Amino acid sequence: MKVTDEQDRLVREWIELGEPRMRTEMRCCDQWGLSLPQAQQLVAYVMRDVAGSLRNIERPEFLAQQMTRLEALAAKAQESGHLGVALGCYKELHALAKLHAT
Repeated sequence: MKVTDEQDRLVREWIELGEPRMRTEMRCCDQWGLSLPQAQQLVAYVMRDVAGSLRNIERPEFLAQQMTRLEALAAKAQESGHLGVALGCYKELHALAKLHAT
């Protein structure tokens, strides 16, 4: 499957924000008029690339990426009124901050 730069960028962004895989696949269907199997193939392709880059990541960089994702999720949860989810994100951020300090 040929993946355009725009598709790669958007799908990677959705993955990095922690969006569930099925929702990402459905967004691909809506965004580019793909069938579900085509969307699954696109998401799998980008996820392989993301996973490959994570194998070579250093611990501080990994923690920073995870903290960025959690901050984005907490903000989205607060905007949606899901305060329990936001609180859980902040607890995880606190735990990651403790890991970074060690």
